[in-house]
Amino acid sequence: MGLSSVLLTEEDKKAVRAVLPAVRRTSPQAAKIIRRLMRATTAGPVAPMRPYVSVREIAAAFSVTDQTVRNWVDRGWLPAERKFGRGPRRIPRSVLSSADALSRPRPSVRDFTPEQVEAILRSPRRAKTK
Repeated sequence: MGLSSVLLTEEDKKAVRAVLPAVRRTSPQAAKIIRRLMRATTAGPVAPMRPYVSVREIAAAFSVTDQTVRNWVDRGWLPAERKFGRGPRRIPRSVLSSADALSRPRPSVRDFTPEQVEAILRSPRRAKTK
């Protein structure tokens, strides 16, 4: 499906073209942006997303080197496919969601004293869950 069918109808395009000269007079930079958007809506279909990403894309997402990603794949820490055991590693795009999860802030972990740990381990509620 192309951007034109998603973003703008033909009436919308006519309206934008009509106000573009006025926008250009007040803000030439905004007019350039609008023209680029208009071209993008008429560019045709959007390329489908590839199901796999490259080692370089994963390395950029995790902020590591390409070789580190290759090592992760070779050790089995990162899922990947290779044709006939050779060639470039094909890493599923879903791995990128892990990069997003790693970049989110984590809640702080509460430090317990040894006495608190003992109390938790001896609590009757813990015994019930076994």
